[in-house]
Amino acid sequence: MKVLVYGAGVIGGQIAHALSKSGNEVTVLARGEWAETLRRKGLRIHHFIQKTDTTDHPHVITQLNDQAYDAVFAVMQYRQMERILPDLAKVNSPVVVLTGNNLSVDEMEKTILRDSNGSKTVLFGFGSTAGVRRNGILTAVHTGDGKLTIGKAHEDMPENLKMRIRQLFSGSRMSVSFCDNMDAWLKYHAAFILPVVHLSYKTGCDLKKASRAERSLVLDAAKDAYHLLMELGYPVRPKGDEKTLEPGLLRALASLILALAAKTEIGALCTVEHCRSACGEMEDLDTAFEKIRARRPDFPMPDYDRLRHSMPAWKTIREEYGKK
Repeated sequence: MKVLVYGAGVIGGQIAHALSKSGNEVTVLARGEWAETLRRKGLRIHHFIQKTDTTDHPHVITQLNDQAYDAVFAVMQYRQMERILPDLAKVNSPVVVLTGNNLSVDEMEKTILRDSNGSKTVLFGFGSTAGVRRNGILTAVHTGDGKLTIGKAHEDMPENLKMRIRQLFSGSRMSVSFCDNMDAWLKYHAAFILPVVHLSYKTGCDLKKASRAERSLVLDAAKDAYHLLMELGYPVRPKGDEKTLEPGLLRALASLILALAAKTEIGALCTVEHCRSACGEMEDLDTAFEKIRARRPDFPMPDYDRLRHSMPAWKTIREEYGKK
């Protein structure tokens, strides 16, 4: 099948790799020096855990054309996604998958459907791959060929569409799972990662400096955010995920993973590197979550606020790690 990956950073690159491995005809849309690098040297990925290197040679374009695609995966930072919605509305493909952090699911879907006269199926996804791009090479942290959670905004996908998505990745080890409410999934994901972001900036993007008490506060802060979303009526996705934050074995496991993330190079690639390189996206997510909170301004979130208020102001963070 013919597939376009719009955006070839770490996650987009890993998706393009898995699609290529599965025998699809893959095109990536990139711009500037990165597009030229991809054309000259290919899509080079160092798979950090596997200690292997791969090079794929997808077709590279810098702007949309009339080419027809069976599916499009748009993999962009949160607010950058808003800027490419006109492209996604006009691209010649029946299926568009907006992949990445997103707290504006309904608005983005409505825009694409309006501007495409309802001709597209809009899906939302999240790729559980992390890493960094340096010197023309992507360093990617993942298991298998990565993990992709995908679904419609508020309902389950039809089985024939699930089968088509599975077929796209059938020749790879990309783990594909489906969710019946990606709007809720993405909101709970933000509720979990934002406290990690707050602690990252509090420690100057060096989580090795974080104390055990501060790492525990991250989980308590996330629990506050989960309870807010539950109060607002969002179903927990993944189902039962709130149990990870309650006392018991699952929380102990989450604490261990957080400790490893704070102290290891893998953890730095999964958390701190993104805070350094995408502080604009992190601020946008934080701002969007505050808008969700504004719907219940009286809802108590003491641990969340304690952690959030302990980091520098966003203006200071932008000056340190790059303007939006």
